[in-house]
Amino acid sequence: MTEAADTERDPLYDPLAPEVIAAPHAAYRRLREHRRVYWHAQLDSWVLTGHAECRKVLGDPAAFGSDFRRVGEAVPDAQLSVQSLDPPAHSAVRHLLVSALHVRSHTAVTDTAAQLAAGRLEALRGDGAGTVDLVGGFARPLALHTMCDFLGVAPPDGPWFEEMSNAIVRSMDAGLDPARAEPGTRGRAELSRMVGEWLETAGEDGFLGAARAARAQAPEVSEAVLANSLRAVLHAGYESVSRLLGNALARLVDDPALLGRAMAQHALDPLVDELLRLDGPVQADARVCVADSELGGRRIRHGEVVVLLLGAADRDPEVFANPDAVDLTRRKGAHLAFGRGAHACLGAGLATVQLRAVLSALHTAGIGFRPQGPAEYEHTATLRGLRTLPVAVSEAAAAR
Repeated sequence: MTEAADTERDPLYDPLAPEVIAAPHAAYRRLREHRRVYWHAQLDSWVLTGHAECRKVLGDPAAFGSDFRRVGEAVPDAQLSVQSLDPPAHSAVRHLLVSALHVRSHTAVTDTAAQLAAGRLEALRGDGAGTVDLVGGFARPLALHTMCDFLGVAPPDGPWFEEMSNAIVRSMDAGLDPARAEPGTRGRAELSRMVGEWLETAGEDGFLGAARAARAQAPEVSEAVLANSLRAVLHAGYESVSRLLGNALARLVDDPALLGRAMAQHALDPLVDELLRLDGPVQADARVCVADSELGGRRIRHGEVVVLLLGAADRDPEVFANPDAVDLTRRKGAHLAFGRGAHACLGAGLATVQLRAVLSALHTAGIGFRPQGPAEYEHTATLRGLRTLPVAVSEAAAAR
């Protein structure tokens, strides 16, 4: 970033500043206490930190759209997918994908994730007292293999896939660093091309084969939009889930007795819900105003962008008492980690059962972790996740 650009950084919230990458919630708190709907000059957008405001935008696609073409902006063909279309076009492709989701049950995904987790935990235990990386050695390979098993394909070439996937994640912050945009567009096109090839050969018993069959009943969904949407499913199923697992494991490293407490209270599902609320991978989402509106006493005009800081909303003290703490008695499902409304995450159930399976496998194995150095976060703001989490394997801590 140039020296001139440095002077334009927002004093309340600079999303790519190292201290914010390491611990964003202090910045979220400053924003929320200053103004829940805030004009951010660097982003050239409204920034929302309150739960009520974020939920309102997510639930009103007539006023706040995901498809920026509705306000006259050009959108690259590679980005036209279930994530970026609005109803009615969005409804057709989402219905197709939802019908295909029923081919593989959540039980099958749970079984796959549980088997992979158990095997990898045993491998980590076998490493003895050495330092292991829970991100590269556990979370990321587990998420990729579980997702590819669900899709019904063999995992892609690792280094190439990581390069394309990481370019897409980094491009989500192109509003802060425009140099990230073009590699992300290329990464989306490359993964869509790969998924298009998979569609031709995938077996009938996987998600891709089911999506191919479902498209015969939905001719209004183009091959390109279907391939892009399936790429989005693959990418979200890998990046969001691997980051969710890594973030959850980091919290267990910081609080070694947490899993034991939850199991002793028969509160595994509440723990999963709290880990999603506190450390969800999707920190931000964006919409464009397509009909003049009001949020938090501020006038939002046609064509203006609103950035929803979901990570901030999920610690809004107006909704969550003692918001920074794990509360296993908290009301379930109030968080926005999976969004809301028409664009709510299609893979929410798949992500949840994978996290649950990993936690169950950890408890069954009786394994705990000791930190062996600082956790390092990826330099990304929209999707939050760890690059490395170095630990030594130990016996699980007793519940306290």
